[in-house]
Amino acid sequence: MKKILLGSTALVAAGLIAGDAAAADGVKLSLGGYYRGAAGVAFDDFDGALAGLEDDLRNYVFKQDVEVHFSGETTLDNGLKIGAVIQLEGQTSGDQIDEVYAFFSGGWGEIRFGDDDEALTAMCSITPSAAANFGADSPFFNFGNAAAGATGLFAGATGAGAYGATNGTCFGVDGDSTKVIYFSPNFGGFSFAASFTPDNTQDTRNTTNGAATRFENNVGQNSENVSIAANFNHDFNGVTLNTGGGATWSFDREGAPGVDEVQDYQAYASVSFFGFTIGGASEWRYNFGADESDRFVYGVGITYNWDAWTVGLGWTHGDYELVQPGGTLLGNALTSDADNNMEVFSLTAAYALGPGITVDGVVEFIDSDTDAGASSNDYQGISFGIGTLISF
Repeated sequence: MKKILLGSTALVAAGLIAGDAAAADGVKLSLGGYYRGAAGVAFDDFDGALAGLEDDLRNYVFKQDVEVHFSGETTLDNGLKIGAVIQLEGQTSGDQIDEVYAFFSGGWGEIRFGDDDEALTAMCSITPSAAANFGADSPFFNFGNAAAGATGLFAGATGAGAYGATNGTCFGVDGDSTKVIYFSPNFGGFSFAASFTPDNTQDTRNTTNGAATRFENNVGQNSENVSIAANFNHDFNGVTLNTGGGATWSFDREGAPGVDEVQDYQAYASVSFFGFTIGGASEWRYNFGADESDRFVYGVGITYNWDAWTVGLGWTHGDYELVQPGGTLLGNALTSDADNNMEVFSLTAAYALGPGITVDGVVEFIDSDTDAGASSNDYQGISFGIGTLISF
C-alpha cells in the first residue's frame, strides 16, 4: 500500500515539473463553513446501579457546533489543480483547527496530504435521516443521557464505539491524524479511496523537544494504519442506488505487547425513488479500548421528501463490549465481561427555508442496558429537539 501511495505522489510531482506548469492566476481564497444550533429537552429514567440519577440531570439544554472553512486553490496551465483547506472550529476547542490539508487533483484523481479523515470515514454513508442535525445514527446533536454519571461506562466507546451516548456507524480508527489519501476518479458511478497514517496523532510538526520522527512506544496508540473504501452511486432511470463500504487496519498497537491490533469495517446501502430513500448502515470495530473489546452497530432508516419538507424514521442497535473480567466499572470489580446494548428510535423532520438554510426537529427514544454484575443498570429516555443548519 505504501508503494502505491508513494508511486501516486511521484506522478503528481512529475506533473508539476513537466511542461509549462505556471498558473494563469494566483491562488484564490474562498470562505465557507456552517452554523448548527439546537435546543432539546429530555425525560430520563435510570434503574439498577444508577437509580435516581435523573434527579441530578437538567431537563433541557442548548447546543452549538460551528466551523469556518478557508480554502485556496488554483489550476495550472497543464490542468493540475492545487490547493489547501483549513477548517477552524467556531467555538473554543481543544482541537481548534480541525481538518487541514493540501490537495493535488487532475483526471487521474486526487491526493490529499495533511490532517483529514481516513478513506473509510471520508467515503462512508450512514443510516438515512431527514434532519441535518439529528438522527439515530451519528447525529451532530442528541439529548439522551445513557452514559451520564457512569465514569468509564463508555470508555473507549464514546468516540470509538458509541457516539455521545447514542449509536454511530462511521467512526474509523485515526480521525484527523496526519496522513496521505488518494481518491480515484469516478468510473460510471464507481469510485474508491485509500489512505496511510503513520501514527494516531495530528498537527504533526517540529517541536522544541522530543524525536523529530516521533516515538513508536506510545502505549495503546494505533499506528501504521491502512484504510480503503469504495462506493457505487448511479441513477437507473429515476431510481438511485448508493452502496459501498470500507475497512481500516492498524498494524501496530504501540507499547502493548500481546494486545491485538484494531480493525474497523463499515458497509452501507440505500435506494432512492419518487421522493423516498430507504437504506441501512453498519460498522464492526474490533479490539477498541482493550483486547477483545468489540463494537457492532447497525441500523435502518427511511425518509420521504416533497417540496421543501423531508420526514424520516430511523433505528439503530449497538452492541458494546466495555470492560473485560478483572477490570472495574462504577467502583465494582468485574468477574465477567461488561456489555452494553443500546437501541435508538428517531423520528425526524426538516424544512428548507432557503438555499443552505434548514430547520429540523426530532423525537427520539433511547433504551440502553448494561450487564455488569453489581454495576448493571438500565436507561430509558425520550427527548425532543429543534435545530437549524446554516451553510455558507
